[in-house]
Amino acid sequence: MNLIESMSQEVEIASREVILLPVGSLEQHGTEAPLGCDGIIAEALCRRAGLLTSTPVLPALYYGYSLCHTSFPGTFSISEETYSKLLCEIINEAARNKFKNLLILSGHGGNRKGAEKAVSEANEIIASRYMGYWQLPGVQDEENRLFSKSGYHITASEVSMVWYLLSGSIPGEFTGTYPPAVKNISDFSPEQWRKNYPDGGAGTDLSGASTEKGKILFEFIADSLVALLRKMSEESIAKS
Repeated sequence: MNLIESMSQEVEIASREVILLPVGSLEQHGTEAPLGCDGIIAEALCRRAGLLTSTPVLPALYYGYSLCHTSFPGTFSISEETYSKLLCEIINEAARNKFKNLLILSGHGGNRKGAEKAVSEANEIIASRYMGYWQLPGVQDEENRLFSKSGYHITASEVSMVWYLLSGSIPGEFTGTYPPAVKNISDFSPEQWRKNYPDGGAGTDLSGASTEKGKILFEFIADSLVALLRKMSEESIAKS
């Protein structure tokens, strides 16, 4: 059940054991993927798993913390403080709507600090949890099987999945590899990132990216999310 497409009466009779919130970012992904890549993947995963488990799904939150990419046109970043406060209010609304559990599924690693702060502050009113889709059971092993080196930013795995979801690759040119990611890369200023990674990507070999692999990985992750949602729902019912 996607809440943006549902009627109030449908929510009234729906199971409220678990609700899903997909989150991503609006940031540069080179010439290989669109600005909304992270959110597109997270939203598609939640919609697929929500359909298979009858779990309500909130609208995707495409704005995230992407400060280091703001030297590239089209990137929109909000502060970690604002992000955390916004998630807190969404979590509060989930509780007010009598949902027992909220799972925030992210496609963007930069959201972690702000999201975890919101979750820690809200757990007294509703059981909430944040995780990147790559943290779902078995996903890392499957990713490693499909891609020898997925990468740091503009990864082979996310590029392949968004190609699959958008029915083909995004027009553009790329060399197949990006410069290595350095240890302190997460602390780079927008200017430093643009200077060191002028084409956008870091630590990635895209030679193995493909729509076919994207389909395989997406379906694997969706199945893993389905299993987790069923487990969460069963545990919630058992506690009731």
